Amino acid sequence: MAGVALPDRRGAWDVTVEGGRVTSVEPAAGPPSGLLALPAFHEPHVHADRAFAPIPHPPRDLHDAIAMADDLRERSTAEDVGDRARRLFERSAAHGATRLRTHVDHSPMDGGVRDRRAVRAAAAELGDRLSVEIVAFASRELDPVAAESRAALAAALEDGADVLGAFVALSPDPRASLDALLDLALATGAPVDVHLDEHCDADASLLEHLAEATLARGLEGSVAAGHCCALATLDPDRAGRVVEKVAAAGLTIIALPALNLYLQGRRTGATPTVRGITLVHELLAARVPVRFGSDNVRDPFYPYGDADPLEAAWLASVAAHVDDRAVLLAGICGGRTAIAPGDAGAIVTLPATSVQDALARRPTRRTVTRA
Repeated sequence: MAGVALPDRRGAWDVTVEGGRVTSVEPAAGPPSGLLALPAFHEPHVHADRAFAPIPHPPRDLHDAIAMADDLRERSTAEDVGDRARRLFERSAAHGATRLRTHVDHSPMDGGVRDRRAVRAAAAELGDRLSVEIVAFASRELDPVAAESRAALAAALEDGADVLGAFVALSPDPRASLDALLDLALATGAPVDVHLDEHCDADASLLEHLAEATLARGLEGSVAAGHCCALATLDPDRAGRVVEKVAAAGLTIIALPALNLYLQGRRTGATPTVRGITLVHELLAARVPVRFGSDNVRDPFYPYGDADPLEAAWLASVAAHVDDRAVLLAGICGGRTAIAPGDAGAIVTLPATSVQDALARRPTRRTVTRA
């Protein structure tokens, strides 16, 4: 790569990749190319099984979106799911992602098999262009408290799922559901990625419980939580205590600005007065890994988006006032913030002069080097 701009250096640079690794970064021998080189993107949170699905109307609120998603799942075929996942994966790879994690609804109606296998088959079609992790995402009908539900989730791990996940807010006892899911993770050795506190109700926040339960089981570093909007509604003393426990538990927090800005506080005909973004700065100050994901893409929960990590970073900057370019890059590049000798040779180049320019314009003509 000749004459590229880099996120952490001034001027133009020649970058050499050999054997799957960056072997040298030297001052450019020729003129600037007009391209910016960034670490390849890692999309931490999407729903490929329902992406690009037709919906009857924009969601009125979270519960309306859940109802539409349930209806969509019942009406869909394996071919529908595979087509949607394939389109999502193609778009994500074209934007510069080389790694992606997707939640796939584990529905009791088919033993959770149909959609997961369709998504896995779609991922296989991309070969080594995109490494896909699948979260066996327990729907509300599959409460981990029940022994048969835990058995179904364990079976999912044997049948192509990589991670355990759930949305426990609708369970009769959300704390017990979280505990049961973590117990299963302890028994199987699988990592966990849960949807948590996708609301702005301080009294219903479960993040502190998740951190305590993770610590109690010795699962530090293997649990991620998406959304965590309610953290921003806690009083400062309580929020500080929760953030400290999150850091001690080694949780990764995944902020999902597009979806949460769109759905939180949504009331027909009224302007929202609360914004659904977690305490990004406070978490970062405690050295908690914070990632930024696309979440829903043109589905019952969010009618926009294109699985572009640059858009997730741009929205995080706007919504959470994150100005640190390294933080924004870490959030969409799996923790990477620069390109240096010894790094993996997974790089995306795009026509931009700086990270700020790339976020401002999000140009679409991108080239991805994967090895």
